[in-house]
Amino acid sequence: MYPIKGENAMKNKKKSMLLLTIIAAAVLLTSCYNAAPQPSEKEGQQPDGGNNGDFPMEITDFKERKVTIEKRPERIVTLAPGITEILFELGLGDNVVGVTDYDDYPEEVFTKPKVGDFQGPNMEAIAAQDPDIIFASTLSGKNSMDALQRLGIPVLMLEAKSIEQIYSSIEIIGKLTGKTAEGDALIKHMKERMADIQQRVSVYPRKKVFYIVDINGNFTAGSGTFIDYLIDLAGGENIAADSEGWAQYSMESIAEKNPEVIMAPPHAGDIKDVYRLPGYSGTDAVKNNRVFMISDDNIISRTSHRIVQGLEEIARFLHPEAF
Repeated sequence: MYPIKGENAMKNKKKSMLLLTIIAAAVLLTSCYNAAPQPSEKEGQQPDGGNNGDFPMEITDFKERKVTIEKRPERIVTLAPGITEILFELGLGDNVVGVTDYDDYPEEVFTKPKVGDFQGPNMEAIAAQDPDIIFASTLSGKNSMDALQRLGIPVLMLEAKSIEQIYSSIEIIGKLTGKTAEGDALIKHMKERMADIQQRVSVYPRKKVFYIVDINGNFTAGSGTFIDYLIDLAGGENIAADSEGWAQYSMESIAEKNPEVIMAPPHAGDIKDVYRLPGYSGTDAVKNNRVFMISDDNIISRTSHRIVQGLEEIARFLHPEAF
């Protein structure tokens, strides 16, 4: 359902809190992703996969921390919703004993104990689950990660910063948990789907795209964001690429650059407003009814295997004839 304007103040307040949370995650993605899939040399490098499943195993995580895991983890706390999704996809749902308040996929995750959010994990709740390993989020911060480490539990940051690092995270989790074959199969499937999508759209001219983060203020995703990267992979040209990161974009610029496709996530506001607002209303996207809402924020923002689903959805918006 689309957000409805004019409801009571409490609903508006909840929407504002949700938007702030999403913008915080968006800022993280801006700092984590480049326009190309290759990780950077330091914090973005591929983690060291250890010794092919033998324990103790030493892994260098995405924070350049060397972490030793003494035994195969059986009880897992995850503070990164993207990692949670990967764990369940690899058949490790029964091993997950703690998740954040924001975890909502797959449905089975709602049966798991909540241990706070990724910015403020509840140390007592985590300790009560007696985990063998904790997968932390980049939003958790160094102080939280250090505090978790002092509990005597290995803390590993495998929250990816590129599609290539999503593959790497899956590989590491597979080695740690005895799910190497399942991890390899998932990576192979992702790569095949990505290659197929890119091949399909490559034969068509690129479409000019505008992505709306928030209709109120015309916030958009500029260069250096993961959305910009996905638009490029899907056969599009982000008209806001002349802005860096997450920024406001003027109505005049939108009208001048005349996007052929406009997209927005569910939290952006009432998508029907695009058809009447100056700047938007005269664009080819509106005239040709090429205004789309992403089905789920998480398939374009969480760094899990579902990012390929997000890519395909964007590609279908841009080039339906390719599918």
